[in-house]
Amino acid sequence: MGKRKKSAVIALLPLVLLPLGYLFIGFYRQNISMHVPPCPARLFLRVYCPGCGGSHCLYDLAAGDLLTALRDNALFVAAGAWLLLFWVQNIFTALGKKIKLIPESRNFYLAVSGIAVAYCVLRNLIPALAPVSLWF
Repeated sequence: MGKRKKSAVIALLPLVLLPLGYLFIGFYRQNISMHVPPCPARLFLRVYCPGCGGSHCLYDLAAGDLLTALRDNALFVAAGAWLLLFWVQNIFTALGKKIKLIPESRNFYLAVSGIAVAYCVLRNLIPALAPVSLWF
């Protein structure tokens, strides 16, 4: 499959996945704590892992509450922004235009990884960075 065809598939994928995801989130939004199992790291070690608050973050993003989503898990919001840029880049590639929205520099990804690790450590030390929507 050529690069342009792959980009077209990637560009059309959200048209299928987003409505399904929105229906799933809307269906389970009422009793979220009953449907999301607790994080083992939080349950046994009493620390927030990189994914703690992630499912609540996705629910908040689906509801349009960006600030609470950032508070629940900023890494998920950043990953969502990266995916959005990747998707837009693939739309343009599928249309035959070559644009770069995502840096390809190794140093950029090393810096982003360092910031992510620092965030994961600091969210356990600074209560203001802890997830808001956890049930315990």
